[in-house]
Amino acid sequence: MARYRVEFVTEKGKVREFVVQLEYQVETEWRPVVRYDTAHGFAHCDSYAPDGTLTPHQSLGIADYNEALTYAETRVCNHWHELIRPFQEALS
Repeated sequence: MARYRVEFVTEKGKVREFVVQLEYQVETEWRPVVRYDTAHGFAHCDSYAPDGTLTPHQSLGIADYNEALTYAETRVCNHWHELIRPFQEALS
């Protein structure tokens, strides 16, 4: 089972910060698969392997946070099957 969550803060119609995270359920635990956020002052992606290894802070190259949030949501919604595949295979 997979889920994603989205959190964002806006000010005067502009996104000031956001998190978009795709998670995969392993037994009763939800594990992060990919997270897009602005935690370090720029829009970036953190990717996780099934063993928990993290590939951190891959810049999205998008300075406008409204555009970056849209990109992140679209990416997760359109490609979640592909993104969770390594987690499914690790459990097989």
